[in-house]
Amino acid sequence: MSALLVHRGSLTDIVCALQLGWASIEILHARTSSEALRVVEACRPEIVVIDMREGSIDLAREIRRRSNAVVVAVSPLYRESELIAAVEAGCDDYMQITVSAPTFVARVRAALRRVTPTGAEQAAVVAACGNLEVDPAGYEARVRGRPLNLTAKEFELLLHLARHSGQVARHESLSRLIWGDDSDLYGPWLRKYIQHLRQKLAEAPHSDVSIVTVPRVGYKLVNGGNRNLPQTA
Repeated sequence: MSALLVHRGSLTDIVCALQLGWASIEILHARTSSEALRVVEACRPEIVVIDMREGSIDLAREIRRRSNAVVVAVSPLYRESELIAAVEAGCDDYMQITVSAPTFVARVRAALRRVTPTGAEQAAVVAACGNLEVDPAGYEARVRGRPLNLTAKEFELLLHLARHSGQVARHESLSRLIWGDDSDLYGPWLRKYIQHLRQKLAEAPHSDVSIVTVPRVGYKLVNGGNRNLPQTA
């Protein structure tokens, strides 16, 4: 049985959508951030839906720190500033509450698939570039043996870039890798994740790898290069 935690209010349409999508899903409710964190610790839900209001971004960060749950932020209106804040907090998706029930279920299912490694992925060899190693089995990226603190999507992006180091990964293929059929909606997310990855690699002691932007095409992971040269996402 899957468990869903809904933060704040009933969000009736979303609850109904997920109940229709999963006959066996258990619905949990939390009206405050502190209550939501208690439920996360006690029940370990697979999905958390956060109603974007004051304090919700802090809640998302804390859930991400404590749990591997899929975190979906929902808002009455689409706001790019909220989308960017959700990305930075580690949310897996951001949607309007008015999204159709089938679309909501499909996107949550896709997010669940992305964060659940398959047997083949678990058995995959470590991808390497310079002194960077990305280990799918351990779900860990390391620079000279020291782990990087990455979100799930940052890890997926870095793993793909490391497996194809020196080759250009096009914007479209990277977006499709992370967000599937809805990838056209996520241009700002991809740029933000690349910026975060680039910063974390640059800040890692003795790192000799960097992410290079190929204008209007995509990105590639390279060994060496001018790490002091500013790169726009």
